[in-house]
Amino acid sequence: MTRLLEENRVRLLDGLRDALAGSSSLSRIVRQHVGIEDAAGGAVDGAGKLLRPSLVLFVAEELGARLDEALPAAVALELVHNFSLVHDDIQDRDRTRRGRPTVWVTHGEAMAINAGDLLYAIAFREIARCGSAAVACLAEATIDMVEGQSLDLSFERRFVTIDEYTAMIDRKTGALLRCAFELGAIVAGADDSARRALRDLAMALGRAFQIQDDVLGIWGDGDVVGKPQGSDVRRRKKSFPVASAFALAGPADRCRLEEIYSAEPVAETDVTWVILLMERLGVPAAAAGTVRETLAQAAGYLGRIQLSATGRGDMDALIDYLAGRTK
Repeated sequence: MTRLLEENRVRLLDGLRDALAGSSSLSRIVRQHVGIEDAAGGAVDGAGKLLRPSLVLFVAEELGARLDEALPAAVALELVHNFSLVHDDIQDRDRTRRGRPTVWVTHGEAMAINAGDLLYAIAFREIARCGSAAVACLAEATIDMVEGQSLDLSFERRFVTIDEYTAMIDRKTGALLRCAFELGAIVAGADDSARRALRDLAMALGRAFQIQDDVLGIWGDGDVVGKPQGSDVRRRKKSFPVASAFALAGPADRCRLEEIYSAEPVAETDVTWVILLMERLGVPAAAAGTVRETLAQAAGYLGRIQLSATGRGDMDALIDYLAGRTK
């Protein structure tokens, strides 16, 4: 983990605890989902990387804002992210998240929907403290994210091209990362030119982050990433490796892929076949190459942004971290 992700972690955890304070059973459920409280009500740090809110604080401080001014925006963004995870887990039937049972598994689908709705409402209560421009930014990003999730679900019924996949992740994953950079700039009162440069940087980071996430969803260590190896194949997700394999495969293998991805559930022998096909076609290397190329673009965009020497080093370290992350 990089300094950028470590420096304000305690501040962010405290901000999340303050925002999610409450004595209701639903409040306890969302605190456990976010990873700031255990089943006994004790404080824990199981909140994941906190990448998005860390970026809000980083950008705001680099551009001249105080951290306390940016904290509500950072917390709000993390709560919207967690709202999406609760609902995505229901839609994708994921049973674990960050190594813990998902909310719908533990408390049922109806309560999980309520938990997601509560996180969404609290997020907008928090962002309102930062003004109308910040509210509009988070709302637009949330719309893009939800539309991206809808596209992702629609892809389960057909195979997609790399271009279609990229357009989807630019919304589903990229929207909140772009929002992180923009919220920091808004809080700091940055001009439109700075915001555009930050958006371009965030777009590249978002693509690299999601492609690497897709690789981990198939080849990642289950004990590290919190879900079984090959899980995205079992879920028939049209991730970057699957779209790449379909583009590279011959007619017979494409036909077999279509048969496997139309089955429910996907047999374990077919999961193995798909993974071996991807490896035979060189998909892991192709994905790694795309991640490197995209992060190289991100590094180029850094030159358009006025960062301190320390801030530039932090962003370079983050790019290196994203290139090699294993969880």
